Amino acid sequence: MKKIPFLALIVLFSMCKSASHIFAPEKKLTIEEKIEKIKEEDRLPEEKDVIDLPDYAQVRDDFRSVSDKTKENYLQGMKATGDEYSVVILTQGYKGEDIIIKNADKNFFKGMTMSDLQTGIAKSVRVENGQDFIIRDNYTDSEITIESDYAKMFKFIYIMKTSTNKENPFKVTFSNTLRPVR
Repeated sequence: MKKIPFLALIVLFSMCKSASHIFAPEKKLTIEEKIEKIKEEDRLPEEKDVIDLPDYAQVRDDFRSVSDKTKENYLQGMKATGDEYSVVILTQGYKGEDIIIKNADKNFFKGMTMSDLQTGIAKSVRVENGQDFIIRDNYTDSEITIESDYAKMFKFIYIMKTSTNKENPFKVTFSNTLRPVR
């Protein structure tokens, strides 16, 4: 009699299959596959789509934006309508420093940059997002690298300069929203 419950448990456990989907390793998608998946879902990339974002960077789309027509006109004016282009917008905190924006192959911008106190914008630069590129400040002798994986996902890259962090004075915001100029 004592063997019947024991045998029933053995039969029960032998009939259960293991949940292979729980133990299967998750397939890592390339950035191109992630972008295609997002396009299929007919949405813009969000913060949850970005992993391993550096400490100095954030993803935001929750601020006031211009109309779609204005955004399209802006991108046409910048000649940045293709997926291979992003727009770097230098915002607040620039006080006449020499800023260089370049990748391994070419310079996108090199010049003195000053923030407009009325608009909060210093400079807008079209960049090719197929390679990592750097933003270098010659005055503070600091630079940041914008990885192409992040740049490919977002059309606008806002870069603010702060004086509070001497080690890395830049704060980067990745977005698909174009902020209005006041």
